[in-house]
Amino acid sequence: MINHHGKRICRRKFKKHVHCGVKVKVVKVKPKVIVNAPQGVPGVPGPIGPIGPKGATGAQGIPGPVGLQGIPGIQGPVGSAGAVGAVGPAGATGATGPAGPTGAGISDFLSVFRADPGTGTDIVPGNSPITLTGVLANVGGAFTFVPPSSTITINETGSYFISFSIHNQGNADFNLTVNGTPITPVPFTGNGGGPISAEVIITVTTVPTTIQLVNANATPAQLHNNLNTTVTILKLTP
Repeated sequence: MINHHGKRICRRKFKKHVHCGVKVKVVKVKPKVIVNAPQGVPGVPGPIGPIGPKGATGAQGIPGPVGLQGIPGIQGPVGSAGAVGAVGPAGATGATGPAGPTGAGISDFLSVFRADPGTGTDIVPGNSPITLTGVLANVGGAFTFVPPSSTITINETGSYFISFSIHNQGNADFNLTVNGTPITPVPFTGNGGGPISAEVIITVTTVPTTIQLVNANATPAQLHNNLNTTVTILKLTP
């Protein structure tokens, strides 16, 4: 092949040749085609193809921020009571409290008796009081008694408990008198086996007040010898 300078060259694509002492690089150039034809109307879309297989699950995303707290719901009904629990151990004993005030108690009392040193029978004349001969106790200022005497004197108003016992031999009747008046409508009675005994409570509203044990009959009363009569009086209230 002869070029435009009149020299011979070898005809090969994209290769270098040494021919006639000249290095030649042959390049094949494609012609550039420019088409300025107008764009045609888009065709009708084809039908949607079938859904492809499900892809692999992606990695878990970062948790989002916590949402706002919702409005509290309506309170539910009260549940049934549970079973009673076991009793706990006893606690330690507390300290002893201070002592309370002293109660009124019995502050005034008297105990007297009659003793006859003779033998056989001790006689109390009819309609007469028993003469008391000794004192066992006289506490407080409520009573006056100096033996031998048939009269006990109460010096303070209040309620009094009186207890007496008379050891008679034959049948006998005795009255307990207050200021000379029997406190019961009928006397206290004892048969030959004795004794005559009673317990009463009286209320004294005026002082001095006298107490006696009086033979309720006109005939003499027969008592045992030695200790045969006791009288006890307690002041209960002011």
